[in-house]
Amino acid sequence: MAEIEKLMRGLGSSRWEARRAASEALVNLGSPAVGPLIDALTDKNPDVRWAAIRALGRLGDPIAVKSIIKALRDEDSGVRKTAAEALGKIGDAKATTPLIAAVDDENWSVRQAAVESLGKVGHPKAVGAVVNALRDGYSDVRQAAVAAAVQIGKPAVLPLIKALGDDNPDTRRCSAEALGRMKDQTGVPALIERLGDGNAGVRQSAIEALGRIGDSSATVRLVAMLEDGDSSVRWAAARALGDVGNLEAIGPLTVAFKDDNSGVRWAAYKAADSICRRFNTQEAPPKID
Repeated sequence: MAEIEKLMRGLGSSRWEARRAASEALVNLGSPAVGPLIDALTDKNPDVRWAAIRALGRLGDPIAVKSIIKALRDEDSGVRKTAAEALGKIGDAKATTPLIAAVDDENWSVRQAAVESLGKVGHPKAVGAVVNALRDGYSDVRQAAVAAAVQIGKPAVLPLIKALGDDNPDTRRCSAEALGRMKDQTGVPALIERLGDGNAGVRQSAIEALGRIGDSSATVRLVAMLEDGDSSVRWAAARALGDVGNLEAIGPLTVAFKDDNSGVRWAAYKAADSICRRFNTQEAPPKID
């Protein structure tokens, strides 16, 4: 007990290294440290509260969840962020609703941590908040939402498809990315529709998603994207055609060997070569200039 008391005092050290060492030692002690760490969540020093929550998250004892949830409303944004992270590490579904509320936190790093933890907890109830986070003004929060949607899985597919029609191009782009990473063919028709999006970044994300999914029904539209006015879109189309692997793409890819962008030419050659090897054709595609 004396050792725990000494380590708890270490959490309040003015030196970051000392606080970290005390936190590590408390984690190594295991269950006996849980009660004192929970008590420390009411300490006046935010550094102590932060260190205690971090240790509780690593210990992973569900008994601490209720107290950590309260810390999501702490006046210190660093403490709130660490609380959100800890709840994700513990993974208790009881934290879902409080984490959903934290997605609206005024601090972007707290929002990011809350979204990441919602993905780790994986409760379908979080889908709405996660998809809404694709509209966040901070790219780190949006990328966290993409990963969280993928972790939640099937319940997020239809909301993501709906989000492909959002007014915000960042939301459309991230929705396409998430659907591609999920590799769910349900999203293919909506992704194909996004190939006509007015935003080049959205078109590129839709193409990349279709390449990941690998549905050959997208081949004709992907071939058409080899003539897009944006070189990044053409590059993505060539790569996606290689991923889909349809022999019908060989001819158009060969034409793309003469694209005025070297990156597109090389992507087209690699895609055509990949398809030829996949089908064991007698001849490799002609070399690009």
